[in-house]
Amino acid sequence: MKALRTGRLRRLQRGVYVCRADEISPLAVARAALLTTGIADAVASHHTAARVHGIPLPEGRCPEHVTVARAQRRIRRKELVFHGREMDLGDVEIRQGVALTRPPRTLIDLLPVLAETAAVWAVDDSLRRCLVNREELLKSLDARPGAPGDALARARISDADGKAESQLETAGRLALRDGKVPLPQAQFRVVANDGSVFFLDGAYAECKVGLEFDGQGVHSEPEALFRDRWRQNLLVAAGWTILRFTWWDVVHGKARFVESVRSAIAAVPY
Repeated sequence: MKALRTGRLRRLQRGVYVCRADEISPLAVARAALLTTGIADAVASHHTAARVHGIPLPEGRCPEHVTVARAQRRIRRKELVFHGREMDLGDVEIRQGVALTRPPRTLIDLLPVLAETAAVWAVDDSLRRCLVNREELLKSLDARPGAPGDALARARISDADGKAESQLETAGRLALRDGKVPLPQAQFRVVANDGSVFFLDGAYAECKVGLEFDGQGVHSEPEALFRDRWRQNLLVAAGWTILRFTWWDVVHGKARFVESVRSAIAAVPY
């Protein structure tokens, strides 16, 4: 096709093309996935539905996902994954003519197939943004016939607290849990000596030990660095010990991270 060779068209799925200049939204990608199936009651699900809902996913390209009735003939393609499972009432919503799983069902489908930290962070972020609530997730899980991944999905929901504001905070909490260290209070409010109000990513208020998780984004900007130092000085003046950690510390130096926190709170009885 000349339009493809010249770059004027872009292939989304087999038999589905768009103008390359057009902005391709997650909903358009979901629509293309459904169109290429040729199945009237197919539903965009898993990663494809998650992107429409804004549920965080690991970086990198992956195939699109659709769910169809078990009896439907399904041929897996490189760019499209079929799932055979029945939908319950309330599992599906229609958005601009596109059928996709609602956020609770989308998360339940995703949790068994994502790595632990990514799965719990997806729930944390969705709970914090009020995209779902815990009762909805458990109800969606209980309403469908049991499957091997359901127990894992239930565990991921249990591990989420809905307060983490970054995947790094979620990773830190899971690392402390694995290390049998008491979990800190998330987003703990502190009033400094000058009246300034701050929120610590994690805090052990009894011993005034605070945890700060510095991602690569906003904390790396010069203005943010100056603000973080000023904030930390005020907290130290108020008697707090502040421990700062990066993704490398928590993920690649997990044992050292856990021991640092354990040592800082060692004098406090629990």
